[in-house]
Amino acid sequence: MIEPIPPDGRFRDHAANERTSLAWIRTGVALMGFAIARFGLFLREIAQAGQVHVSGARGIGSAWFGVALVVLGLMTNTAATVRYAHVRRALDEGRSAAPSPALAYAMGLGSGLVAVAMAIILA
Repeated sequence: MIEPIPPDGRFRDHAANERTSLAWIRTGVALMGFAIARFGLFLREIAQAGQVHVSGARGIGSAWFGVALVVLGLMTNTAATVRYAHVRRALDEGRSAAPSPALAYAMGLGSGLVAVAMAIILA
């Protein structure tokens, strides 16, 4: 049987859950901000320096990676919100609040795939 969480530790547990959720949301927002503000500018800058051929990179690079990063950021923020609600409910009910590591695995895999694709385009 799972023992209820003592009242003195409830605030600490809820605060830790909130901090974790906000960290994931910050990560999602950073991914979207990078996509929108930086990657296209980065491609233009290295194209001007003569380090990459612009026509290929512009056709398949910036727009598609921007969309991929925005979607990845949106999925991260959605999953973080669902995870937060799940852990909060478990804490309120006095159950074990160990979340699934699926969000971290999906985030790592998605970010890795986008990074590999960017490296291929820039090579």
